Amino acid sequence: MSNNQIDRPAHDELEISVFGSGYGEAIVLHLGDGQWAIVDSCPERESGRPAALAYLQTLGFDVTDAVTLIIATHWHDDHIRGISTVCRECKGARLVIPGAIKSKELRGLIGLYGASTVAAESGLDEFVEIFRILDERKESGTLVSSPTLAIENSVLHNDVLSLSGTTIKRKISSLSPSDSCVLRASFDRLLPREGEHMTKILPPTPNQASVVLWVEIGDQNMLLGADLERTGDPSTGWAVILNNSIVMSGLAAVFKVPHHGAESAHEPRVWSELLRRDPIALVTPFSLGDKYLPATEDMQRLNRLTSDAYITSAPAKRKRHKWSNRVVRELVEGATRDVYDVLHGWGHIRVRRRIVDQHACYETVLFGDANPIRSVISSN
Repeated sequence: MSNNQIDRPAHDELEISVFGSGYGEAIVLHLGDGQWAIVDSCPERESGRPAALAYLQTLGFDVTDAVTLIIATHWHDDHIRGISTVCRECKGARLVIPGAIKSKELRGLIGLYGASTVAAESGLDEFVEIFRILDERKESGTLVSSPTLAIENSVLHNDVLSLSGTTIKRKISSLSPSDSCVLRASFDRLLPREGEHMTKILPPTPNQASVVLWVEIGDQNMLLGADLERTGDPSTGWAVILNNSIVMSGLAAVFKVPHHGAESAHEPRVWSELLRRDPIALVTPFSLGDKYLPATEDMQRLNRLTSDAYITSAPAKRKRHKWSNRVVRELVEGATRDVYDVLHGWGHIRVRRRIVDQHACYETVLFGDANPIRSVISSN
């Protein structure tokens, strides 16, 4: 476990911090001069607070006006748990949601599932609460902007910052979801048919609607892959970004690896066409039931692609409980199919660099259970 000190970035430093456990991912970006963007949300292990808020408040920032942008990349529960709290407390921030979420259909789901356990188990409840917060602000007379819909080739934030007499551009663009994905997306099929009892709302797979971000601060670029996967359709997934994107320039030095390093999200052209050689690769693990990512072969692949790959905590298979007491076993089996150990790993990867200094190097600092992927491989 790291004993590194948590300190504030300098006003002329960019930062990407990635937080994650076995079930959850959140990112904060320092855009310079004390301004921040938050991408997705997950609870901090100890306090239960959204990790992004806990971190910024530990640094001494007032999130009411320090956070300028909140982005929900998709509605998987492990990426948006607590984002309604982020929205409530960061009152000065603009909210961005995936363009594939059509407001009419989303409102229909909210009306149907607003207070139900179905919504609570799907991540939809976070959107329920976000729209409730926006409605409350409107009713109080507060000027409220509607959420921005992120689609391919859309500029979400674009301004300039003056540092040491130099004008620095700051731009955040969404590279997905594609127009084709937005047109095809429909929440109608998530509604129960007549006579059907729905126990849980499951987002579609493979994940085509996730928002991939391209971040430009000065001459430095970052690619945040969210959970976007490969598809066999050239009009969706990573293929459409590689073939059709018009908002990217240069190569990215930092890459938030998509979908927890899974092979289904690995696109070789991303590494050869969008990233610098030997980029900093950041990964969060995923563990739910008998599914865990990244697999050993995924980590080995990442280690071959870059010598600078890190993970917020080591992925681990959860062990299935075996009940020796027959009465307890029958009671549990009657309530649920399987019971697994909970993964307790929690880590934070922080990457910083001076914005103006062309000769500056990136500094990576690890907190909690975060480790270089090569160390995780060698310990297995």
